[in-house]
Amino acid sequence: MRERLPSSLPRVSRSERIPDPLPPALIPDLICQQPILLCLDYDGTLSEIADEPAEAYPPREIPQLLASLAKRRGRITVAVVSGREIAELQRLLGLSDGLELVGVHGLEMMRPGGRREVAPGARECLPDLAKIRAWLAGNVPKRAGFVIEDKGLAIALHYRRADATVARKVHRAFERFIRLETPTLKAGHGKMVIEAMPRLAGKGDAVVRLAGRIGERFSPVYFGDDLSDEDAFAALKGRGIAVLVGEAHPSAARYRVDNPAGVVAVLDSIVNALAKAPAAG
Repeated sequence: MRERLPSSLPRVSRSERIPDPLPPALIPDLICQQPILLCLDYDGTLSEIADEPAEAYPPREIPQLLASLAKRRGRITVAVVSGREIAELQRLLGLSDGLELVGVHGLEMMRPGGRREVAPGARECLPDLAKIRAWLAGNVPKRAGFVIEDKGLAIALHYRRADATVARKVHRAFERFIRLETPTLKAGHGKMVIEAMPRLAGKGDAVVRLAGRIGERFSPVYFGDDLSDEDAFAALKGRGIAVLVGEAHPSAARYRVDNPAGVVAVLDSIVNALAKAPAAG
């Protein structure tokens, strides 16, 4: 029998529960009452998870829907919040005009006008990231199904296509190296991926900073599918709407949709609601 790969699924905490299905009218009704800050994860939320990260393109409707929403800045601010580099998000989406882009788990941000920011302290981690590159070069088998994604400020090791036994061994060794040899870094976990990233990285802090800059009149709404998104769900508890994307499991999110196609349906419903609402701001 084939051994299971280490999937790095979220651990259950006492504060987590199975999210309810997202009521179809909830977000369209909300945006008719007040502006929203709509935060969207990328992989598993705007796109399906792909074996090859570079090929994870969104459904064809997504760029057009995001472009339509970006034109209504008085009513909605759209942010794509991802573990990917901002340059990769721009390439995959084919647009960035009017969007807030948050990359590498909050370590880099780009405003709609193109102004880029790097989180204070992120560059101090570069020597430890150099150690990670050297370790991966010497310890990850070549042509064995592993994919190394170097984001500059973080480095991810994908093992979705690797043999389960080999993946488990490499995963454990990599996690141990991060913990013992790179004090400025931490191990981040996702679906069939482990990532070395600065300790200050986190989508929760990034979304709180973004919400503070956009203004409190914009009610936060966050869609995400992965363990890194749980950080944002928890940060928005009691102050916004958190929506898990994917199969039902215990989560800090209140609501859930099935897949990226469900996200497309929500975005379409928001566009339709805004078409009936008066322009603002």
